[in-house]
Amino acid sequence: MFTLKDYVFEIHKTGNFSKAAANLYISQPSLSASIRRLEERIGEPLFDRSTHPIRLTSCGEAYLRAAQTIAAAEKEFAAFVDSYNSCQTGSLVIGASNMNISFTLPRLLKLFRSAYPKMQLRVEEGNIDALQRMLLEGSLDFVADSCEVDAERFSSYLYASECLVLAIPAEFSCNRELIDYAMSREDILHNRHLSSYQPTLPLEKIKDVPFVFPTPETDTYKRSTLLCQKAGFTPNVVLSFHQQATVFHTSNAGMGAAFISDMLIKNTYPGANMCYYKVGGVDNFRHVTFFWKKGKYLTPAMKAFLFIAQQEKDELV
Repeated sequence: MFTLKDYVFEIHKTGNFSKAAANLYISQPSLSASIRRLEERIGEPLFDRSTHPIRLTSCGEAYLRAAQTIAAAEKEFAAFVDSYNSCQTGSLVIGASNMNISFTLPRLLKLFRSAYPKMQLRVEEGNIDALQRMLLEGSLDFVADSCEVDAERFSSYLYASECLVLAIPAEFSCNRELIDYAMSREDILHNRHLSSYQPTLPLEKIKDVPFVFPTPETDTYKRSTLLCQKAGFTPNVVLSFHQQATVFHTSNAGMGAAFISDMLIKNTYPGANMCYYKVGGVDNFRHVTFFWKKGKYLTPAMKAFLFIAQQEKDELV
């Protein structure tokens, strides 16, 4: 009913069908026919054609007021869409574990905030099971984690890779026997543990060493357990913690060996009194991904964040 409101506006402004038609770049008969069909649909005339200039009827005035309200709403919505598409309004909610909040997200969040200062940004910390539930419920846009992503439920973007390294307190006597395999934190910073020239520690050599492990629900626990199983032993776990940083801190205190992400080693504990060892197999490698509910519409904010992540990833290569 209001698709012809611009025609009604122009006729009211000019007071003349011919002038209105010229301003609208249509023929006068076409304009008259369109208004006539509109009036037939409404059931009342919109213009008093007996006056000069043509005037609106009472019904026409009511139509014009409603049309002006609609035009204002359309303009307001168009402004919102423009702001939304340019990320000047809206929100982005990311879920992540403590590990990824500490090491994966900070720089990306800073870059995103700098580029889109008006965007509402929130990060939810939690374990992977809870975060996946929130993602499926729609309360999160992304989850950042290094877990195995269920491709049937989630779409994902690979951001970075990390490698598990065995850390043993320097005070442990076994390090003397493993000196040919040992690395320092400086070696880890220079990715010596990724080099084919760095010898891999046969894990059966440390089967009697006590371990500090992550709790069973974590991906690091699963990988650490698998590494030990493939070496033919069950680790002697003396303490378990949910956060990998706590595992590392406790290991550094002399409680036991631990499988630690190279990302954590590179970013924390420069004064740690530890010896590090390369471990073999594919189980010590994992990928940090951003994933979202499969089939979910990617909002402009989500697209902008992934674009920033891609740029940052390219810088790291």
